[in-house]
Amino acid sequence: MARRKLETFDDFNRALKNKYGIGEGGSYKPWLRVQDVKSKGVRSQILGLKTDRVHHTLSAIETDFFYLAEFSDSVTDIREQFPLLPINLSIKIAEALGVEHPAHPRTKEPIIITTDFLLTRLIGEQVIYEAISVKPEGESDDQRVLEKLEIERVWWELVGVKFSYYVGNELTQTQSRNINWATHPLRSQTEVFTEHEMDVAASFLTSGKYFIRDICDQFVNEMGMQHEMALTMLRSLIGSKRVVVDFSSSLENADFINIFNICNIEKDLVNGAC
Repeated sequence: MARRKLETFDDFNRALKNKYGIGEGGSYKPWLRVQDVKSKGVRSQILGLKTDRVHHTLSAIETDFFYLAEFSDSVTDIREQFPLLPINLSIKIAEALGVEHPAHPRTKEPIIITTDFLLTRLIGEQVIYEAISVKPEGESDDQRVLEKLEIERVWWELVGVKFSYYVGNELTQTQSRNINWATHPLRSQTEVFTEHEMDVAASFLTSGKYFIRDICDQFVNEMGMQHEMALTMLRSLIGSKRVVVDFSSSLENADFINIFNICNIEKDLVNGAC
């Protein structure tokens, strides 16, 4: 898809008419997509398991946060690159704070500020929203970054939404990459395994520490699948949370895996255990 120009108020109005920054779930269109932004960082397009749409992340740390957020049971929707509209409000906030509102480097016109993620969470029976700005730890003491964050914080405070700042660490990076590894087969456009096949595979497992090869051999022997598909099955079981494992160390090239719990989706959903 072609890169969009977002330099003037006319550009912003055109984007709004085309429903960018609007909607929820699968209908939401992020204000900025990977092709709209010049970036030295690692940009990604990820098929969401909960929204069934492609999510656009503009840096490695945004990608890390996306996987962590999506894997959280309480998160029901993720809206990335969420625009703070109307722009008049963010301009007034910047003026009140005595800081410069972000502007386009060429036109010098104010631009739409975006918050990296707006999460929808279901806590019990209550729906709550949480806005998250994601920045590398090295940027946390940059004065201009702090000024922009303060505009965001006040904007969200005025609309009654909690605003947080995420920097991540080595553990969250490892956890996120494990989630990416485990859920990758589930993001395929074609179904790799049926729900029943995954429940059958999960029934062969119990909690404990195991050689990954031994688990795969069991799938090969019990279910008659190829060895490479057996590893994909294990990843799918972890990604679908049928198998709960230790995410504190890298799994992609590991020999061992520590299984904490087994959850049979068909059985436990009926019993209320999962």
